[in-house]
Amino acid sequence: MNARAKKPAAILIVMPFVFRHWLNQPALALTTAGGLLGATVADLFMPVFSGHLVDALTKGADHADARHAALMAFGGIVALGFVSIVLRMIGLQAIVPFTLRIMSDVAQDAFMRVQRFSTDWHANSFAGSTVRKVTRGMWALDLYNDTILMALLPSLMVLLGSMVLLGLHWTSLGLVIAIGAFIYVSMTVALSTLYIAPAARVSNAWDTRVGGTLADALTCNAVVKSFGAETREDARLNRVINRWRRRVNRTWLRYNAANAAQLVVLLCLRGSVIGGSVLLWIAGKASPGDVTYVLTSYYVIHAYLRDVGMHINNLQRSVNDMEELVEIHGQPIGIADAPGAEPIYIEGGRIQFEGVTFLYGGHRAPLYDGLSVDIRAGERVGLVGRSGSGKTTFVK
Repeated sequence: MNARAKKPAAILIVMPFVFRHWLNQPALALTTAGGLLGATVADLFMPVFSGHLVDALTKGADHADARHAALMAFGGIVALGFVSIVLRMIGLQAIVPFTLRIMSDVAQDAFMRVQRFSTDWHANSFAGSTVRKVTRGMWALDLYNDTILMALLPSLMVLLGSMVLLGLHWTSLGLVIAIGAFIYVSMTVALSTLYIAPAARVSNAWDTRVGGTLADALTCNAVVKSFGAETREDARLNRVINRWRRRVNRTWLRYNAANAAQLVVLLCLRGSVIGGSVLLWIAGKASPGDVTYVLTSYYVIHAYLRDVGMHINNLQRSVNDMEELVEIHGQPIGIADAPGAEPIYIEGGRIQFEGVTFLYGGHRAPLYDGLSVDIRAGERVGLVGRSGSGKTTFVK
């Protein structure tokens, strides 16, 4: 427990890892972010033209200026919608090769590293667990990129832009939204990192255990059948799955509790903004178009704020799912080639050990201490010794 408690937060090791891969594709990263954020800016100005349209309609169709203003507002709404679609399609087209290339690079690099880890590491690691870490981390990258580039950044852009635009018209309403948004986002981040993340980390560990238990039993099925141990393996998997179910149940219930708290804050913010716009209208400081603008802006903000909570939760989930994959990338290779090492070239069949000392992992006593062996080409040698004396290790 102490070792786990001292581990850095998952987000502190995962986000720099992903960002380094983003930098390997700067053109696609900028195209994706630019297209999606540009589409969001177009959506941001929709409520402005909606307010102009209502003001024009309230003046009546008999006024030429009102008809002209209504048509201009309608044209602005259509034009912004077209620009939003084009920019969003550019961003969506770019994010597909961008994400797939990162997923491919990460999986290939993880496989390369695992292949080169020491025999001791493989002897103490379930193959199924390792596969689960890699595949779960790969798909978490997809969720991570979608959450950041397609959801979270555009949501924050709309939130900030709407606060500025409303604040320029009515400082009090802009201030109400700013305070409410700050409370909401701060609470969401705190719930995700301090309340949900610890439970998600434990449930992911048990998810890995399930994969390891399944792979261990299936890959050793011949041994299981030899001992008639099918029932024992069924019971072992049942115990692991029961623990996994309890941990995942706790994580999902925490997601539900966090979502309920977010909805309460949004309800309070909705009442404050709508009530404030009505008071401004009663005081004669806002026209029907202004109230429409405020209401439309708030509903845009509300939708994005509600989604911000979901996006932050998804971000935390993807980070937790990638944590074990990133740890694989961070582990040193057991025996790395020296810089500039050339491929081995075998000139003959002679095998010669000179004063070799070897021990496994953290063992203190070496298996071989000063071992010297000389086997000539074509010579046949038999190895004799008690169990654990190192015969298999020598052949390996």
